Amino acid sequence: MIAIFLAPVYILLNLYLARWVLRWTGACHHLCGTKAFRAAFIVLYVLVASAPLTGFLVGSPYPLRQFLLQVGNYWLGWVLYLVLAVLAVELALAVIRRARGKDFEQMQQVRRVQGGVALLLVCMVSFYGMAHAKRLYVTDYDVTLQGAGEDMTVALLADLHLGYSTDPAYIEQAVEKINNMQPDLVVVAGDIFDNEYEAVPEPERIAAALASLDSTYGVYACWGNHDLSEPILAGFTWDTADADKDDPRMMEFLEKAGITLLDDRAVTLPNGVQLVGRRDPARSKKLAVQRLSPAQLIEPLDSAQPIFVIDHQPKELEALAQGGVDLVLSGHTHDGQLFPGNLMMRLLWGNACGCERIGGMTSVVTSGLGVWGPDMRVGTRSEVVRLSVHFSE
Repeated sequence: MIAIFLAPVYILLNLYLARWVLRWTGACHHLCGTKAFRAAFIVLYVLVASAPLTGFLVGSPYPLRQFLLQVGNYWLGWVLYLVLAVLAVELALAVIRRARGKDFEQMQQVRRVQGGVALLLVCMVSFYGMAHAKRLYVTDYDVTLQGAGEDMTVALLADLHLGYSTDPAYIEQAVEKINNMQPDLVVVAGDIFDNEYEAVPEPERIAAALASLDSTYGVYACWGNHDLSEPILAGFTWDTADADKDDPRMMEFLEKAGITLLDDRAVTLPNGVQLVGRRDPARSKKLAVQRLSPAQLIEPLDSAQPIFVIDHQPKELEALAQGGVDLVLSGHTHDGQLFPGNLMMRLLWGNACGCERIGGMTSVVTSGLGVWGPDMRVGTRSEVVRLSVHFSE
């Protein structure tokens, strides 16, 4: 429902941006001020800016729906940098006007130059973000936990967001990188899907790729807030009372992929590590199921043995630390995905991304394998995490 409240803001933003670009093009050349140019520009702008909505409304044919949603996702990222660029230009123009008292003709010249530079930068940053999102990194962390245990390598991935922006070859690349780590344990920390199972391209191929993950103790996962079936508009879910949100095909996919789901339950690995998978709070609320508290989850476990928790959202870290958890593995934040979102994430989460010590516990949050909304990354990166875990007596 957030999309409803953001819709007026989005419309006003695009009206302002369209008007600004028309003013800039008009200042560049007299032909750009003609009615024909303006009409063509407005039609094209409306088609692109409305793509998130038209893609949401168009059910078939599927290729058209996919095209519209992909255009809409890219456009949302472009809009962010258009807004930042336009604000920067207008601020600079206001400063120049106040400081030097430029006349109209001089200000038009300044607008041409600054506007051109700004739009060039928008194009460069946006195209970079589109390409950078497809580049996959391996991030290494070395962690020493208190207590006895065997050294192990844990591969952490999260936020696959399998959907319209997914390339099966990209998932196969991630699997290859993980297998090269020779991990003892593979953890998938939620948001495997992007709210719509039908949007997963070649699900059999992707499931087969994930099934080829090779680890000593297996592959375990928890659900994330997007791992249910809901209509999605511009990255935001659209709640419907009559929809079957708990899509059984998602669970069937995990079974084909050889992934064991831990949904508020624990298993003990052969090396003695107790691995707990938590229910996601947002998903639990929408499905009207109870989520166990940290104390309820940890109380039955053996405190003398290592306790690892998979929790999609890095919440309740203090409570988990106080309960005696050694390691929490999370995703969800995407590290903000697009600058300056990565700076904002630091204000919203105790551990927005990376490896941090909280009391006697270590929290590791990955920026994620996939993307949410705009198929772009600027200032962040797509990654799988290789975690070298050591124990001190």
